[in-house]
Amino acid sequence: MPDLLVDLETPRSDAPLYQRIADSIRADVLAGRLRRGERVPSTRTLAKELKVNRNTVAQAYEQLVGEGFLEGKHGSGTYVARELPQANFNVKSARRSQSGLRRVAFANSPLPPEFYARVLQPEDPVSPPGVDIDMRLGAPDISAFPLRQWRRIVGNQLLVARRDRMNYGSAYGLQTLREQIAAYLGRARGIDCTYKNVLVTAGSQQGLWLAASLLVGEGDAVMLEDPGYLGARAIFQGVRAKLIAVPVDEDGADSAAVARALADGIRPKLLHLTPSHQYPTGVTLGAARRMELLELASEHGFMIVEDDYDSEYRYEGRPVRALAGIDGAGAVIYVGSFSKVMYPALRVGYVVAPEWLIEAMVGLRWHIDFMPPMLESAALAQFIEEGHFERHLRRMRTLYADKRKAFNTILEERLPGVLPDPVPPGGMKIMLNVPRHLTRQDALMAAQHAGVRVYDQSVCYFDPAAAPSTLTIGFTALPIEKVKEAAHRLVRAWA
Repeated sequence: MPDLLVDLETPRSDAPLYQRIADSIRADVLAGRLRRGERVPSTRTLAKELKVNRNTVAQAYEQLVGEGFLEGKHGSGTYVARELPQANFNVKSARRSQSGLRRVAFANSPLPPEFYARVLQPEDPVSPPGVDIDMRLGAPDISAFPLRQWRRIVGNQLLVARRDRMNYGSAYGLQTLREQIAAYLGRARGIDCTYKNVLVTAGSQQGLWLAASLLVGEGDAVMLEDPGYLGARAIFQGVRAKLIAVPVDEDGADSAAVARALADGIRPKLLHLTPSHQYPTGVTLGAARRMELLELASEHGFMIVEDDYDSEYRYEGRPVRALAGIDGAGAVIYVGSFSKVMYPALRVGYVVAPEWLIEAMVGLRWHIDFMPPMLESAALAQFIEEGHFERHLRRMRTLYADKRKAFNTILEERLPGVLPDPVPPGGMKIMLNVPRHLTRQDALMAAQHAGVRVYDQSVCYFDPAAAPSTLTIGFTALPIEKVKEAAHRLVRAWA
C-alpha cells in the first residue's frame, strides 16, 4: 500500500475539505504517482493521518469512486481503478498543445440564406387539445423558486444609486457576476478558472453559437453525439459544418468511435458533448472515456464543447467532476445556464474558456447584443454571493428526487420494463421504453388521449427511423401529485 501524501493546500482552498482531499488524490492518479490497482489507505487510517473526521475522508472516496478514479472491493478495501486507460495523462504536454489550439482558424462565414429552411424549428410550447398534464422536458418548478429573496435583491439593486447600471456595460458581462460564477464552478464542478475565463451570455444557446461561428467554417467536421441535443445540431448546421455522428451507449459517447474517425482521416474542429447527463438518454460519460477524449483532443488539436445543461441535478452519489475540471490543455469550452436552475425567463448563461477564445467571442458578441442585462446580472451576483443560489439548488435536488422516486415507484410496480435499467442517476427527464405490444406512435397517441403529453425523441438521432422505441418525460415542473397522476394515467393507457 503506497504512502498517500494528501495536500490540502490546493488551488481551490475555499472548497470543502472532502473536495480538497479528493482533488489531491485525483491529481496523484493523473500524474501516475498512484498506479492502477494500488490499494489506498482505509478511511480510518487516512483520517487519523490527516487529523480529520473519518466521514470527511469517506465523502472524498465516495466522490472518486463515482468519478471512476477509485473502486471498492467488498471486504478487501479501496483501490485505484484499473480501467483508466489514460491514468498517466500527461498534463504538462497537454498544456503545451494549447499553442496549437490557438492556431485554429476562425471562420468568417455569415449565416447562409437557406439557414432558416435548414434548421430545426422550436417545439410548440402549447399543449395539444385535451392535454392537461404536460411532462415538459427541462422545465424547472417555478413555484418552488425563492421569490421573496429574489424580489428583495432586485429591489435593492434598483435602490442603489449607481449610474453604471443604467449605461452600457462590458460585453464580457458584469465582473462581479463573472467572479461569482468562477467561484461557484470551482466549488461545485471542480473547474479552476478566474473571471477572465468567463463570458456571460444570453443563455447557453448563445454560447454554443459563438463557439460555432468562431471555430467552424463551411465544410469543417464537427462531431456530435448520436442521439444528441437538437439545438446544438441546428447551430452547426447553420454554419454549414459537416456533421459526424458519435454513437452513445450506456457509458456515454463512444471514445473508440472518435478514435476510429480520427484514424480514418477525419479532422474535426469541435466535439460537442453532454457528459454529465447525456441528452436525451441521461447516461453519464464514464471516467475512462473522459480521459481518452481529452487525450485525443490534445493530440489532434480539436476542442470539446462541454454542454453542462443540468449537471446540478444528480440524485444518487456525488456529481461527477466536469471535463473542464480535469482538462490541462485548455481544450474544453464549458457552457452552462441559469435558466434550468433559476427560472426560464432569466436569460443568463455563461461560457468558460481560455482567455484568447473569450476575447474572440466578445468581439463577435459585440455585433449581436452589445452586453448582457446589467440589472439581472447584478441581482444574480448578489443572489449567489449571499448563498441563496446553492441553498436553492439543495432544496430543488431534494424536491426533484422525491418527484422522480414517486413516478418511478408507480411504473416499477405496475408497468415493469418501461423504466430504463438502470435509471440514470440524475437529470430533469427520463427516457422510457415503449411497452413491447405498442409502437412508439401508438404509445404517444395513447398518452395524449389520456391527457398526458410525452415527447418523441427519435428526432435526436441522425437516423430517426433506426431510433429505439422510446419516449421521454420531464417530471420537474409538475407538483408531485400531478407527477403521480401522470404515472397512473400512463399505466392505464399503456397496460
